[in-house]
Amino acid sequence: MALGGTNFKLRCSTNNDPYASFEITAAVVYTAGQMVLYEDTVCVVVGTVAIGGQAVLVYKAAKIIVPCQLVTTANLANMNEGCKIYFDAADANVNVDTGNTLCGIVTVQPALAATEVEIHLDGMLGITS
Repeated sequence: MALGGTNFKLRCSTNNDPYASFEITAAVVYTAGQMVLYEDTVCVVVGTVAIGGQAVLVYKAAKIIVPCQLVTTANLANMNEGCKIYFDAADANVNVDTGNTLCGIVTVQPALAATEVEIHLDGMLGITS
């Protein structure tokens, strides 16, 4: 399984840091770096895949850059290192809204006006039973 894609931004060593993935047959078109909720698991798509192709979805990564809601002065304080981060399926990004699916913690605080954030992804955190 090759890891890569223009917008797939894994920031940890695949040899030493924990990461986990699974492979599926794509029922829809997936784009590298896209965040998805696949069944009960929050994932990041490794490479762009057409319908019927084999898509690799990463659900655990020590450091990965993912899309986030626009960072403003109103939400910046809740995006410090160590803060919980949640996946918003409607917007296909992460934010600090507890009404969404818990998927990890912030590892590097983003700058104001950022639309990406580095997180420790654990896509299984939202599974409660």
